[in-house]
Amino acid sequence: MKFKNSFILACLIIILPYKLIGQNQAVIDSLKIKLHNSGTSEKIDLYNQLAWEYRKSFPDSTIIYSQKAIDLASNNTEFNEKVVKSINFKGVGYFYEGQNIKAFEHYQQAKDSALIYGDSLQYGYSLNNIGRLYFNQGNYVAAYDNFFRALEIFENIKDTVSMSYGYKSLAELYQSQNNLEKALEMSLKTAEIRQTFDDPSGIISIYLEIADIYGQMENYNNSLKYFTQAYEVAANINDEANLAIIKLSIAKMNTERGQLGIALTNANEALEFASKAKNVNLIIQVYSLLGKIHFYRNEYNLSKNYFNKVNELATNNDVTFEQDAFFYLSKILEKQNNINQAYEYFKKYSDLKEKTENVNTAREIERLEGRLALEAKEIENELLKKNEDTYKQVIQKQKAFNIALTVIIVLIIALLIILWITANRRRKHNKILQLKNKKIEDQQKKITLQNKEIKVQNEELITRNKELDHLNNEKDSLLSLVAHDMKAPFHRIKGLTELLRLSGLNEEQSQYVNMIWNNAKHGAYLINDLLDVNAIYTEKEELESEKIDLKKLLEETASNFVIELTNKQIDLKIECETGLLVKTDKNYINRILENLVSNAIKFSKLESDIVLRAGINKNNFWIIVKDFGPGFTEEDQTRLFQKFQKLSAKPTGGESSNGLGLAIVKTLVERLDGKIQLETEVGKYSEFTLYFPILEK
Repeated sequence: MKFKNSFILACLIIILPYKLIGQNQAVIDSLKIKLHNSGTSEKIDLYNQLAWEYRKSFPDSTIIYSQKAIDLASNNTEFNEKVVKSINFKGVGYFYEGQNIKAFEHYQQAKDSALIYGDSLQYGYSLNNIGRLYFNQGNYVAAYDNFFRALEIFENIKDTVSMSYGYKSLAELYQSQNNLEKALEMSLKTAEIRQTFDDPSGIISIYLEIADIYGQMENYNNSLKYFTQAYEVAANINDEANLAIIKLSIAKMNTERGQLGIALTNANEALEFASKAKNVNLIIQVYSLLGKIHFYRNEYNLSKNYFNKVNELATNNDVTFEQDAFFYLSKILEKQNNINQAYEYFKKYSDLKEKTENVNTAREIERLEGRLALEAKEIENELLKKNEDTYKQVIQKQKAFNIALTVIIVLIIALLIILWITANRRRKHNKILQLKNKKIEDQQKKITLQNKEIKVQNEELITRNKELDHLNNEKDSLLSLVAHDMKAPFHRIKGLTELLRLSGLNEEQSQYVNMIWNNAKHGAYLINDLLDVNAIYTEKEELESEKIDLKKLLEETASNFVIELTNKQIDLKIECETGLLVKTDKNYINRILENLVSNAIKFSKLESDIVLRAGINKNNFWIIVKDFGPGFTEEDQTRLFQKFQKLSAKPTGGESSNGLGLAIVKTLVERLDGKIQLETEVGKYSEFTLYFPILEK
């Protein structure tokens, strides 16, 4: 565990400052030259690129150039949508300046503008940027939410550059929560994408991050593997600063593992690269590590020499290395029995340590204050800001007393800081709980109101349903009454026409009588269908199962239509094995077949065929009625089993069609727990297939 913590700290000290390498001056100069001969659209893009290049070293220039892009895009209607990216970049400038509130405002503005212009990519970047603000302020839940939403957008639009950006953000978040497996997964995805780009610096950066994660997981072989891959990329582009960082990281890892000889070689190589790069910060780190290696090898004079060099080069920005140098110099002098000088170095070490702790405390306070300010901006509440001035006064008093106070006072101060942070966290949690409770109360009120409305609506529906039932019953009674009253006149008309036929009429009179007879017959059929429909929907007949021979059933059905078949010269073919017995309701089956066969005859051409097939499967029996008539269109099929629906096909022999037959068939099939399927092709054929369970009792 000691090695693991030391390795993490070392990688953070070595790698992080050099991930933010300054802008590429050659690129900037090239972009500025292009500005002179570019149109409006290209100028906006160039201003944005300049803003991006300046972001790390000169964020004030990022703000200036992004504002130029904003002004140019805003003043030209056709380029208004380009303003979203510029607003995002301006927020990035404020972020690197440390102005988190302004950064947040611009990210939110960019997000809203992206929705207006339908810019999914910039909307995703806005979410990711807001997530980074929350991440830096320690609000990891909000950071994760924004990172994850941004990554979903990047994946949906399949933008690999932005996907690598999203994966890397999640990797840093997981790493901060010590979820190393997820951090490694995200970093590996980032590396996989970046390997497809011509971006050596980005590849080196992600390889170093993966090596760092493997080091934290104590998987030193894989850590060394990625350090080596990063080294190969850096060597190809002669990036001496990154070569020094990589060698220094490997030397640090080998030192912690006790491989001092290898570590010494690595450190000397790192010193050579750092010297060529003329990077003073890296040189200080290498001197510090060489001092430690020689100290562990009991080479105290060499160790003292390197730590003295650290003190010569160190500035106020390198307090950590200066502090380490004083500590190890005190240990070396102590081992050399120079107690007085050892004590002096130890005092310097203690003073710097105290100063570092105060600086770290102040930074932590600053981070917490920033987080509170950001949350206050988002929820428009300024209550927590009042503690800032009070806390600054406490810090000033603590600094005044720190020079003269003992270790006990330092511990008391540390305790006060912990108490203050705890109190702030409690206040924040209490505030969140209050907001949640208020939301819950509001939701409960809404639910109560909705329940009342639903209750009223249910009562109205019950009343209306009763009225509809009453009206429907009246309709059924009226229909039954009218149908019964009309049935007898049609039969009397048919009888009278039969008598007229026998009275010796001439040809013209016979033609008129036949027309009267046909119309009376069609009217009688319609009345019968109406009565059938009414009976089917109002009277639930109990099923009566009996044994039926399928082939005889088909033959009986065919015999009922001999006249109609003869008139249209239609050949009805029966295909069924002899002796197939099933149990079902014969009355229902007969009515179903009569309607289907009747329709098949109506819509079949003269001298065509109709096929009746039947058979038995394992748990059911099936019947097929196939004709070679006009078939059904797609629109017909949507209305096929609805009552009173006239479809596109017309009877071929002038027969009537009231649109009730298939509705009756559908209802009767369902009463038998069966299924009906249609296979058809317009102008060629229609085939109805019926499936029925075999009833027992």
